Amino acid sequence: MTTASILRDEGLIDLIAGPLETLAQGFEFTEGPLWLPDDSLIWQDIKAERTYRLPPGGGPAAVLRERTGAANGQTFGPDGRIVFCEQNGRRVSRMNSDGSGVETVAERFEGKRLNSPNDVVCRSDGLMVFTDPPYGVPSPEQKELPYQAVFSLTTDGVLRPIIHEGFEKPNGLAFSPDERTLYVCDTAKYHIRAFQIDASGRVDPASDRVFATMDPEQPGGPDGLKVDREGRLYVAVAQGIWVYRPDGTLLGIIATPKRPSNLNWWGRDGRSLAITAVDSVYRVRLKVEGVTPPFLPA
Repeated sequence: MTTASILRDEGLIDLIAGPLETLAQGFEFTEGPLWLPDDSLIWQDIKAERTYRLPPGGGPAAVLRERTGAANGQTFGPDGRIVFCEQNGRRVSRMNSDGSGVETVAERFEGKRLNSPNDVVCRSDGLMVFTDPPYGVPSPEQKELPYQAVFSLTTDGVLRPIIHEGFEKPNGLAFSPDERTLYVCDTAKYHIRAFQIDASGRVDPASDRVFATMDPEQPGGPDGLKVDREGRLYVAVAQGIWVYRPDGTLLGIIATPKRPSNLNWWGRDGRSLAITAVDSVYRVRLKVEGVTPPFLPA
């Protein structure tokens, strides 16, 4: 079997189990892939403000929802519903898996409107964490918060910025397999920062470190981010999916035809990656298991 093309290979080829498959094409700007237990895949088309669903077994993708507020990254919340970030809506929302029942989860902090929530993850205890860059703020005077933060939302509804210093455009994020480290991409700075996060959801500022810095051969800083069970990081950057060992050394790049925006684990065994990239959606099979959302519905 032909495997996916690997750039700067330092052992990544040994983790690849198949080719890069094209699942769907013809969109405006794809983002936020999420695998559902019925073996369908949903993703966002930000510019078209639509959510699409690819049915089990493949076939043509269908519109699941319109007027999404330029929905972006998404995951499952503690109640099994889909939690997603709205870039233009400037809020975090949730919905049922069929696109119904949309409601606001978080929109303001201390009376000030959020910037433009981008990506979201949930810890196994229900703590929700999301990034808030300024992409969807229409003009500087409409920006109400003085920073670009990473926010947490507890199960009892307490919203707070847990990291707000040093970020220019915080984007994709993920917990380490033991949930003690929080990784956050800064697209503008072409790096990933790592922080120690405690059981209460608070981050130790002294633990702040740059985990890895990217040097792609074309423009496009780190966007979406996921981890596998052995602690490797998979990051959507110009040229493809950059894979890092837990110590921050580059293992290689899964080349994609277009710049990827985001990715997520696919399948009950969690051994495939769904990848969104400009107008397309791809999939690649791996030999390792990813860390899937803890509240994946049965």
